[in-house]
Amino acid sequence: MANVPLFLFGNGLSIALSPVFSLKSITQNFLHNLEGEERAFLIEICGGENEISFDDFEANFSKIEDAYNSVVKYNQFIKSEVGEVFIKRFNLTDPCLESHQKIIKSIYNKYIFQILGLIIGNVKKSAIQEKLGDFTAFIRKELLDADKGFVFTLNYDLLAETIMLDEIGTDNFTDFCSSTSVFKGTEIPKFDFDPALNNHKYGDDYTDKTIELHHLHGSLSLFYDFDRNKAIKFRCDDIFRYDVYNTIEKEDWTLYPAIITGGGKSLKMNEYPFEYYFRVLKDLSTYGRYTKLYIVGYSFRDDHINELIKRWITSVQDYSLGMLIVDYKPDKGSQEEFKKDVRKALKLQKVIPDACFAFDGVNSIFQKSGTEPKVV
Repeated sequence: MANVPLFLFGNGLSIALSPVFSLKSITQNFLHNLEGEERAFLIEICGGENEISFDDFEANFSKIEDAYNSVVKYNQFIKSEVGEVFIKRFNLTDPCLESHQKIIKSIYNKYIFQILGLIIGNVKKSAIQEKLGDFTAFIRKELLDADKGFVFTLNYDLLAETIMLDEIGTDNFTDFCSSTSVFKGTEIPKFDFDPALNNHKYGDDYTDKTIELHHLHGSLSLFYDFDRNKAIKFRCDDIFRYDVYNTIEKEDWTLYPAIITGGGKSLKMNEYPFEYYFRVLKDLSTYGRYTKLYIVGYSFRDDHINELIKRWITSVQDYSLGMLIVDYKPDKGSQEEFKKDVRKALKLQKVIPDACFAFDGVNSIFQKSGTEPKVV
């Protein structure tokens, strides 16, 4: 039987590194530090002080994204030839929303900068070794011993990249980004997201890169370049060395972080470049092309991800031999509640066996024997 493990990382992996990565902690700190006009805007966008969620900022962030996208599209229309004709023809007044756009964008940037601050303080090789040492050693062995290996991460906080670089090595995995000189007007090396070029370079005859890293919800190192209509990536170290996010804002670069957060995730999965990552996982799951599924720190709250997990479960001979759901639940009550939530999310006819769960945290992960695809 082939040995093809697939790892799916959720936010619980980041929390295992540091509790500051919990969405509640991030939310409370962010809202506490937001002041003046920006705080007033956020309150209005969210529908009032009582509607702001202090437990999960993604509910707020969804509204920020919707407001920003609406203002940008409106401004683009108003400034277009058609928009100018429209204003003159119907004697309308331009509301001049550029300042509003800047304020909403500033709120968005402050949230991103807060995540970057957490990364600088916590996503370090020494901290990962101390807190996640057994887990990363397990990943290294599983992936390097595999016939083919996959890592799909729902996190955009650079933890997955750091683990892969330190444990697997850049020569052993691909993230589908190829070196293409430097970003315009700078000396920052850039890497174009280009799966077709990647497949040309690392096809079936190229055996060194049998491991793939996929960012289902994007990454803070991945950007959409409006000028070139391409997604590009910078090295993690270069993002901090060149203060990329602050420079984007100050010099008005045509880059936008390629991440998915907030609401409407299932719809955004159809957008570039996320649709590529999602399509790969969909194909792998539909046809049972991996023999083991390690789900680490995932809450099972994303329907589009749950559907693909279910597809894999129904496409293999005995999923219980290949699936392990790893989380940290110290007491029996929380363990039973989590199992209940997972079973409800996946909607399987038969109950998922207890042997598919491990509740002692990410370092308690253990090897599954694996399964095979059903004969079609």
